[in-house]
Amino acid sequence: MGLFKVFNKNEKNKSKSYIKSLLEVAFADGELDESELNLVISIASKFDIPRNTVFEIKDNLDTITFNPPSSYSAKIKLIEDLVKVMMVDKTVEEREIEICKKLALKLNISTVIVDDVILSVNNSSNN
Repeated sequence: MGLFKVFNKNEKNKSKSYIKSLLEVAFADGELDESELNLVISIASKFDIPRNTVFEIKDNLDTITFNPPSSYSAKIKLIEDLVKVMMVDKTVEEREIEICKKLALKLNISTVIVDDVILSVNNSSNN
């Protein structure tokens, strides 16, 4: 396998892992709200992941390995997207916050960042 194919496969796996993380937060309250799904699909499209692939990821969460973003900025972007998915249905469950904070720790990022992003998203939606 050529280096380019290896790189592309790794990026594709990271993208699927990213979407999986978003879906895990969306499912944290036991159901996938339409607004959560639509936001995940919108975010996935930025990774060139089509809607049908989002559904495949959703149906096979256990088969996708966590493959974190490499750069600090990409990790922060993931936290921001996790919080947006968590808050899009206007109901924030403690379980959703726990999942965001556990993912922050997996990314070697302070859980305080999750709280900061929640405040930031709240402030931007109130303005």
